Amino acid sequence: MSSYNDNLNSSVNSSLSAQELELQNVEAQREASMFSLYYAQGARITTAEELEITTARYAFEKKVHEQAIIDSDVSTNVLTSANNAKDYTAKSVTNTSVAAANVQIAANAILKLASDTGSIFSIINAADFDTDIYAQSNKANVLMNDTAYAAEQASQHSMEASASIAEVTTTNLADKATVTDTSIKDLLAVVTKQFDDTTALLATQSAELATANTVEKQAEGVLEDYSVGYEATYAAYKLSNDELNLDLTVTTPKMVGDHDSYTVSFDPYVSAFQEENADGTPKETNNPVESYNIMLVENSKSPTFSMNDAEGIIAGAFTDRYVPLSDSNITTITDKDGKEIKKIIKKIYASGTDNTPVLKDSEGKPLELGKEYTIFVLTVFTIAYKKIINTFDDYLSAPSKMFMLQNQLNSANVNTILPQTDSTSETDANTSPKYQVINFGVFEKPSYTVAYRCVFLPNNPDLVSGLLTVEEIESIENNVQQFDKIEYIYNLEVSMVNDQIQIVTDQIAKLQATIAQDKVKLEKAKTDSAKKTLNDNIAANNLAITSKQEQLTTFEATLVTLNNLRDAAIKNININEHVQPGFFFNLTTAEKISAGSYTPATSTTTDDSLNIHISNSIDKIVKDIEAIEALNPSDASDTEEKATVPVITKPSISDKLTSAEINNIQATIGSTRGTRNTVLKNILADLIADTLDEKLKDAVNQFLEDCNQLIIDLLQILEGYTYHTMEVTLAAETTDNFGNRLIANNMYIPAIISVTDNEDETVNTHFINALSDFNHTAEFQYVDPYADTNKTVAYPKQTTTN
Repeated sequence: MSSYNDNLNSSVNSSLSAQELELQNVEAQREASMFSLYYAQGARITTAEELEITTARYAFEKKVHEQAIIDSDVSTNVLTSANNAKDYTAKSVTNTSVAAANVQIAANAILKLASDTGSIFSIINAADFDTDIYAQSNKANVLMNDTAYAAEQASQHSMEASASIAEVTTTNLADKATVTDTSIKDLLAVVTKQFDDTTALLATQSAELATANTVEKQAEGVLEDYSVGYEATYAAYKLSNDELNLDLTVTTPKMVGDHDSYTVSFDPYVSAFQEENADGTPKETNNPVESYNIMLVENSKSPTFSMNDAEGIIAGAFTDRYVPLSDSNITTITDKDGKEIKKIIKKIYASGTDNTPVLKDSEGKPLELGKEYTIFVLTVFTIAYKKIINTFDDYLSAPSKMFMLQNQLNSANVNTILPQTDSTSETDANTSPKYQVINFGVFEKPSYTVAYRCVFLPNNPDLVSGLLTVEEIESIENNVQQFDKIEYIYNLEVSMVNDQIQIVTDQIAKLQATIAQDKVKLEKAKTDSAKKTLNDNIAANNLAITSKQEQLTTFEATLVTLNNLRDAAIKNININEHVQPGFFFNLTTAEKISAGSYTPATSTTTDDSLNIHISNSIDKIVKDIEAIEALNPSDASDTEEKATVPVITKPSISDKLTSAEINNIQATIGSTRGTRNTVLKNILADLIADTLDEKLKDAVNQFLEDCNQLIIDLLQILEGYTYHTMEVTLAAETTDNFGNRLIANNMYIPAIISVTDNEDETVNTHFINALSDFNHTAEFQYVDPYADTNKTVAYPKQTTTN
């Protein structure tokens, strides 16, 4: 290589290497700022929850304090009354005793007088019986005896009154009133202190919440700054790579079960000089490249990989260490701006076959999962071009951006995450605690060791209002992921339909060949019976061809409809939509949640779990179709062909689905999604024109989503995945994702994290963890199992949003 080319190549390598290193540094800082924001938002939400609890306690203690003040006032009045009663009772005892003594003296005098009167009457009775003086004495004696009797009664009553008033225990009453008043005053002091402490705590937590808000907003700003810096750094790297390195890009699959290949794309080499014919006229084609050679190099060795190494691989005929391409591999594609550009795109498989040989790295080692690699492209020029530029050097690109292949774990199906209430009592279900259980299903490869962690995300809009969400930071990334998912699903379906088209086309070709042979035999046939047999065969084969051609027409229409469905699905992507929760949470932060903040799931898989899941999925699709027809009755009545729900044979209950059952479901779903009836075509046409009613559009989107999910499930079954059902039981000590105890009657969203669970960390690097679609998972209300065992919980209906 000339010194100029050597210096140029070194400069390009250094520039791209520095930019990639800067990109990695910014990405690391961005990831660190994600954690800072996550924990800052966690601190804010925790403080807000504590403030919410304190506010509720403050309201309760305020009422208690007010009641204690009222009770203290009443106690003071009671004590005063009791002391007054004590004093007045003592005076009453003295006065009553004196009165009783005086009455007794009066009574004694009256009795003396009555005795004397009786004596006088006795004398008169003896001396002057039946005279006037006798009559007067007798009358006086009777009156005196009545008076004496009244005096004796008065004396008795006064003595009883004195005794009764002496029995009144106002002293004890006053003592008890004093003790009660003291207790009430002590209680008031305690309640007042608790209320004052709660008031102070409320003020403190309000200040802490303000501080947490400030810290959280600062963390938001840092993350936004690093996100902008990351986007700018990535744009700079991409621009440099586009201009200086043939736009060399390696794309790895992001879908479950697709980890054995990667795609290399780059721009064709454009000559700076126009080749000429022998007569000096410019050639119609200007093709300076003899071959492009893709080479796989470990990332750690890419800085030292040179032209000599690349040429040594070619010269040594190490055909398994490079993939040769030519200009015949150039493909014209349309970019996002509608501009046509030329690219060389090659899909390379990690595990080779006869048609797709494996590409080993530059040292002859097979590609390993979880290991970092780069791609180099060695461009070998034609001799004619080398003569034009007067140098015989070839061109070695700079290394591509680092990549690695990993197994993508499955995320829990959002449609199967359902809360339920379960009683653990063996005797009386009405009095035992009721525990809530989260059920979900997931497909898993038998050879994988996967753990499922359930975290509960608080979903309280009042507490998380105004916090930064994932969508605001990663909208572009989410956009790409959504498009990748749609492309993956529809490409698979188009591939299946194309396979059927090829099969039917081959069958038609064989039938046509058979007809041609029969016609030749017919010309040579001599007997009528032989001619009749050949004519019958020709007629039967013509009928078969007609039938096959009708099938071809159906498949071609299916392709058209699939493209319409794909366009409709892409059009209805809303990447900026945020449903729940209102704080920053994604897989990056979920993977770092500590053990005390998640609950491990346990398996409840049975032999019929898979079949029940598939049957439920089929039921949902049938209901989706019925919902579309119910919302679109006018089209159904206007069409010549009445819309009908396709009959999908459900699988038998066994430990796995048979190939015949899978083929039946695939064929029916393919027919359903393709050309099932005129109604669906009209709906799709309206959907693309964006004239559908909102409810009908949602119904169609739900139909598309459910069909996509079933197709993905069937493909995974064919690839050897098994279906597992899992459950998580909520206990009184269960915590949310921030490590706080779940609060009774608050709303939470269950999120399932699928993580590799191998003791060997090297094996763990072979996998990409997964997080369930918590944005579209139904929230539930947490009920403390010991708070109110008789309380029933009404769960919201499970919904999904496309």
